[in-house]
Amino acid sequence: MILEGYVKDKHDTPIDNAIVEIKGEDFITIYSTESNEEGYYKFDIPSGRYPFLIAVKDYAEKCLEYWCQNILLQNDMLLDVSFDTLEIYGLHVFSVKGGGNSLMAYFRPMSLIRFQQGEQDIAPKDITIKVTIDGKERRVINTNEVKEVAGEQEMSAYLIQVETTEKNMHWNKFDIEIKDKDGNYGAATIFNENI
Repeated sequence: MILEGYVKDKHDTPIDNAIVEIKGEDFITIYSTESNEEGYYKFDIPSGRYPFLIAVKDYAEKCLEYWCQNILLQNDMLLDVSFDTLEIYGLHVFSVKGGGNSLMAYFRPMSLIRFQQGEQDIAPKDITIKVTIDGKERRVINTNEVKEVAGEQEMSAYLIQVETTEKNMHWNKFDIEIKDKDGNYGAATIFNENI
């Protein structure tokens, strides 16, 4: 099966020599490639379910990673990716029974600038959030900042509620983008693992 796409920055400019990797549940790299001068990357791999795909260039120096989760490769797939100095990590999407026409999404945002400044909590401040479900932009109707503890470190995370057209909406692809007040950008994608 072919998994291919383009790697771009927040301005839709192609990124060459970006590392694109497919990883297993243990985050060990299974397949790796690089984007060419047009930002194009391509994998020719067996069909199956792949837990993670990441893309980055100059990690922790100039950029943070793009993450995609739960890729079910049954047919050839086009997956365009983008990254900048923000990262969306640990994205999970779920519905709440009896919760109305919405999906909940949990994620931990990270800022390269705050990381380089040695901050304990590296979440960007004052973010705007854009969600697209199966190619259609959806309204974020509630945003909750929460604290996540890892070891002895406390980090900011978000639990958001996203409007849908129906209860228990069947969805395939959930894309999320964030921007901070300075225009720094991050993106992530998750596919519905129940499909």
